Amino acid sequence: MKKILIITFLTINFLFASTLSDLRITDDDFVKILYSSKKNFILDRINELMMLKKSLKNVDDDFTKLTSVNDLFNEYDFKSDMTVYKKNDYWASRKEFIFKGSGDCEDFVIAKYFTLLELGIDESKLSLLHNLHDNEYHLVLAYQEDQFSDVFILDNINKKILPLTVRNDILVLYTLKTIDLNKAVDLTSDLQTLSNYKWTEIYLKSKNIRLKLVN
Repeated sequence: MKKILIITFLTINFLFASTLSDLRITDDDFVKILYSSKKNFILDRINELMMLKKSLKNVDDDFTKLTSVNDLFNEYDFKSDMTVYKKNDYWASRKEFIFKGSGDCEDFVIAKYFTLLELGIDESKLSLLHNLHDNEYHLVLAYQEDQFSDVFILDNINKKILPLTVRNDILVLYTLKTIDLNKAVDLTSDLQTLSNYKWTEIYLKSKNIRLKLVN
C-alpha cells in the first residue's frame, strides 16, 4: 500500500510539474500565485487541467477530447478585455486565461486550441474562424477530421459542439492564419490582417518560438 501511495504521489507531482511547464509558468508566476488572494481558485483551475489531461492520456477518440476540453474551458466566465485587462482588444495566452478564470471569445479559443494539441489532436484538423454573431465580431474554434468531413464548432456562446452547417447564428468571415512577422505588417489596413497578427504572436509564444518583429 505504501509503495502504491508513493507512486501515486510521484505521478501526481510529475503531472503537475508537466502542466506548469506546458503553461509556461515561471518561478515568478508561481510566487505571484502563492501570494495572490485568489491562489486557491488559480491552483484549482491548474489542477482541473492537469486531471483532464491525465484522464485523456490513453484516449484515442478525438471527439472525447474535444468535448472534454470544450466543457472544461466553457466553465470559465465570459468577460470583456476592458473588464479583465483594461484594454480594448487583448488576446490572452492560455496561462493568463487560467490565471484570470475569465476572458472573451479569443481567450476561450486559444486555451482550447493549445490544450487539444497537447492531447494529440492533429494541428491540421483545427482552425480559428472569425465570424459575425448577432452583428458582432466573434471567434470560434473549428475541428474537421479531413477535407471531406463536416466542420464542427467549439464555442463559448453555444456550448454544444455542433456542425457548422447547423450554426445559422454565425456568419464565417475568414479563417485565421499565421503570418511572417519578419516582414512589415500594416495593422491599420483591415481587421483580418490585425487578427492574423495577434494570432501569430500568441501562436509563436505558445510554441516557444522567439519573436523577431519588424518595426
